[in-house]
Amino acid sequence: MRLLFLSLALLACAGLVRGYEDQMLEDDDFAEFEQFDADDEQPAAGFKNDFLDTEKDVPPQKPKTKEFESPREQEDEIIVEDEDNEFEHFHDPEEFEGYEDSVPRTPEQPKITISKVPIMIRPRWDAYWLEGILCCALAAYALAYAVGRAKNTSIAQNFLKLHKPLLDDNFTLVGETGVDVVCAPGDQRGWRREAEHCFTMWCSGRVCCEGMLLTLKLIKRQDLVHVVLGAVRPQTDTLLVRVELGKDDSDPFVLCIAQKKIATKLSKEMQDLSVFCPERRPGDKHGLPSTLSVMSEVAEATTAILDSRVTQALTQYHQHIQYIHISDRYCGPKQMEETQVTKPPETERVMLVGLALGAEGGGEELRPLLLLIFHLLDKLKRLRMSKEALAKCEKRRQKVAEAWLRGAHAARQEQAAQRREEKRKQEKERILAEDDPEKQRRWELKEQKRQQKRKAPKMKQLKMKAL
Repeated sequence: MRLLFLSLALLACAGLVRGYEDQMLEDDDFAEFEQFDADDEQPAAGFKNDFLDTEKDVPPQKPKTKEFESPREQEDEIIVEDEDNEFEHFHDPEEFEGYEDSVPRTPEQPKITISKVPIMIRPRWDAYWLEGILCCALAAYALAYAVGRAKNTSIAQNFLKLHKPLLDDNFTLVGETGVDVVCAPGDQRGWRREAEHCFTMWCSGRVCCEGMLLTLKLIKRQDLVHVVLGAVRPQTDTLLVRVELGKDDSDPFVLCIAQKKIATKLSKEMQDLSVFCPERRPGDKHGLPSTLSVMSEVAEATTAILDSRVTQALTQYHQHIQYIHISDRYCGPKQMEETQVTKPPETERVMLVGLALGAEGGGEELRPLLLLIFHLLDKLKRLRMSKEALAKCEKRRQKVAEAWLRGAHAARQEQAAQRREEKRKQEKERILAEDDPEKQRRWELKEQKRQQKRKAPKMKQLKMKAL
């Protein structure tokens, strides 16, 4: 029995010891590794101490390889790999395996041929032909501008030199002064330069007129394009004369004497000629050349104006006369049909004369034409038509004024109708935008009643007085 109890006690003690060791191992799993680390550190520390002690006495020597290391391991320790070397693959013998056998080796070196390219020291001017053409065109345009401007200025000065004495005899004040004024040598008054080809001059201080405006329109010699076009379609220099007549200087009538082509154009464009002179008669019926046409409102005024002296001058210089337009209802060109006029245009009494100048801008042939203009001014001042002719002219003008009033009234009514229609359209859009069916229905009924009332015939209501 004692042996049994002793054996049981030994077994129990062994179990306790075993459990205690397992618990210690679980608590520190890396204990066995610490043991190996401690064993490794001891020789390293000893080696370091020995090395430090012997370093002072023994000179540095080349380290010897251990006897138990293999030669392969020694090479591995000597070779230092550099991962940053980008040319490492060139030193690898396996990289070019079989390359030397495939490429034949020849003792001769390859011959490199270098072609000689010529160096362009001087530029090729034929490559700039477009720039050359443009430069030549600009130079030609600048030269034409300078020459044409000088030519037009000389023509204006020549006109003043020849005809300014005649203007000074008929007017008190001739020409204008200022900075941009073209005048004759030794004179302070002359043409005002409106453009390089257009000059104007105002004359005043004469009976039978309030003033006269001379406009010298020359060929655009300063513009190279117009010069080239002028070679295909020739043009002439023109002198436009506008005489402002007073209210009591002439009787009311409209008369125009012009070249055939110009007369056709004026009758279509001018408002007074299209209204008062719709008929064009050839110049043969009035003793004029066949190249001229006559548009007249009153035959009595035409007979009085075209006397023997005027007819002789028109026959002799008809090539230089473009038109002579006398009107007391001049209002300029016709207004476009799209524009609605609600009041009659302002009119004025004028005499317009267009003269074609010669090659040098008007020489001696222009003096008789200027004398003709002054003769017509004196004749208009003395002209008095009969009562019957004046009554017809006044009646015709009254009809034209009434027609203007009716047209203006119709234009105003049309404008008012357009405004009402636009207002009704906006009201309809506003009603349809609202979400109220009852309101929309009432508006539709109202619109239907309005349309029915508009289509219904209008009847006059007569009131009877009670007996």
